[in-house]
Amino acid sequence: MNSALHRAVVSFYNLIYDDQAFASSMGKIDVADQERYYGRAEGLNWVLDRCQELEDVDQNLTAASLQKLLSDVKSDLEHELSVQRREKGRRADGREEALLFVNEYLTSLITATEIELAKSPV
Repeated sequence: MNSALHRAVVSFYNLIYDDQAFASSMGKIDVADQERYYGRAEGLNWVLDRCQELEDVDQNLTAASLQKLLSDVKSDLEHELSVQRREKGRRADGREEALLFVNEYLTSLITATEIELAKSPV
């Protein structure tokens, strides 16, 4: 994996982690919107748990293995989004909001991985 792709993966994980910390803090401050923030933090925490392997991503990881890992995460994420849409429960709105946020970034990261794979010799 090239260094730009490695930085993108690390940035992706850090972005999710920082947003989760922000949502948790805002839930404590903004009582009027507390449920949405806590739902968002819960959704991002689910993503962090699912992306645990990305926390210590190795520079030597191949683009193909990274693509497999990201595709698995995206598949799980899309399943979780479908569950959220069906339930629309107590904290579903904030949680769904967080999952949609991550889904957009994950799609971009998968595209970047596919471009890197296309550059690689067969």
